[in-house]
Amino acid sequence: MNKSVTAAAVIVLLLGLWMLSGILFGDSSDNSEVASQGGASNTETSDDTAKAPMKVHYALATAAEMKRSVTLQGQLEPIRMVTVRAQTSGLVEELPFARGSRINEGDLLARLSLDGRKAQLAQYQAQVKSASSEQKAASRLNKQGLQSQLQLEQASARLASARASLQSLQLEINNTQITAPFNGVLNKIDIELGSLIERGTAVAELVDDSAFKVTATATQQMINQLQPGQPVVAKLITGEELPGKISFISAIADSTTRSFSLEAEIEQSGKPLPAGVSASLDIPVENVQAYLISPSALALGTRGEMGVKVANIDNIVEFYQVKLISTDSGGAWVTGIPDGAKVITLGQGFVNAGDQVEPVAEPDTNPDNNKPAT
Repeated sequence: MNKSVTAAAVIVLLLGLWMLSGILFGDSSDNSEVASQGGASNTETSDDTAKAPMKVHYALATAAEMKRSVTLQGQLEPIRMVTVRAQTSGLVEELPFARGSRINEGDLLARLSLDGRKAQLAQYQAQVKSASSEQKAASRLNKQGLQSQLQLEQASARLASARASLQSLQLEINNTQITAPFNGVLNKIDIELGSLIERGTAVAELVDDSAFKVTATATQQMINQLQPGQPVVAKLITGEELPGKISFISAIADSTTRSFSLEAEIEQSGKPLPAGVSASLDIPVENVQAYLISPSALALGTRGEMGVKVANIDNIVEFYQVKLISTDSGGAWVTGIPDGAKVITLGQGFVNAGDQVEPVAEPDTNPDNNKPAT
């Protein structure tokens, strides 16, 4: 029995010693693996440390004063366009001008028949003459006390009525001559020779092409920057550019679009303009300090905002959000860049904010801003 206990105790002791040896010294194969991994990590760290910063090209940002403008889309329209209508009825007897003719104020556009108006005119003239004689006689008799005041007033009323009828008929006769209200171009003729027209019938469309205007709409955000009398440049789709000024801004926004209607009167160009063509209004609103850069230097930030990447004094990349003022053949005019900043123009797509770089000046940098620095 004592031998069995002793043997068991020896076995337990040996197991305990074996387990302690594993805890204290570990697995030599595991230690060697860790050591090898540690060696690899040190090697990679040393490689990263030895890696040189990426070379990028830059151009110095130099400010220039320019005008910030608001651009509105609209169309070119004549200053006046009128549909001339008949003021009496009658048969169309004469149409002196063809469509497209240039018309002067007072020129005859259409002549209507008098019909029975001539005979009626003679009748009314006779009635006026008779009523006038009657009124004079009543006045003379009234002064002599041979006729009452009431009879005199009745005679005067008959004379006034006869004269009113005559004047109305004379106006009716005058209205058979339909004339142009102003100088312009006869754009359309709505009646035919020999047709019978009534009062209110459209006769012709007359366009005043002596001056033009551009009609457009402005949003709520920009309306406070605009005012009547402000200079504008109208750019027609035909390529012409005409100066002018704002002549009207609506006081009330459209209930559907929440935009404001606007008109700009355009100076004469000395030649006919095609009314109805598309036109844009370029309206300067303020002077700003802007920078001319190549569009290729523009980049997007982490939130999708437009900006440029700049190498700071420590050659660390920084991102600056910019505002686009305008574009032309030379490049893009932007604000938001520090004056004299090194704007990265080549390699900006391969570096991010916080990266160390080696900036190299562009060989054709133009500090006078006559062209984009690329």
